[in-house]
Amino acid sequence: MAQNNDYAGRSRMINEPTSIAGVGKKELKKAREVVTARQLPLSKFEKFLITFCGFILVGLMLTVVSGKISLSNAQHKLEATQEKTTALSSKNTTMKQEVNQLSDQNRLNKVAKKAGLSLNSENIRNVNK
Repeated sequence: MAQNNDYAGRSRMINEPTSIAGVGKKELKKAREVVTARQLPLSKFEKFLITFCGFILVGLMLTVVSGKISLSNAQHKLEATQEKTTALSSKNTTMKQEVNQLSDQNRLNKVAKKAGLSLNSENIRNVNK
């Protein structure tokens, strides 16, 4: 029991406001009030720095957007060029096949017979490059 009474006495001492020598209750109450933080005004240099960084940021954003647009345009041109290349390559292959068919020896002999021409092997000369 004695211990409980001792604890109660100590807790009363902690909860009761203590007085400091030379300081009144009004000053203590004022010291306990929470001080609200106020915003400091910006200096001219800080305003200039914020404005300058804002312009730099806007410039970088515009640069990125224009770069993406030009990259997209270049990619479209590349795709169009690749399509043209593929079409020309296909046409070239078709033309080579046609040339091979038209220059076949049997076909040439048939055309020569229709025209009344004959093949004389003494007049044939092979030329190599």
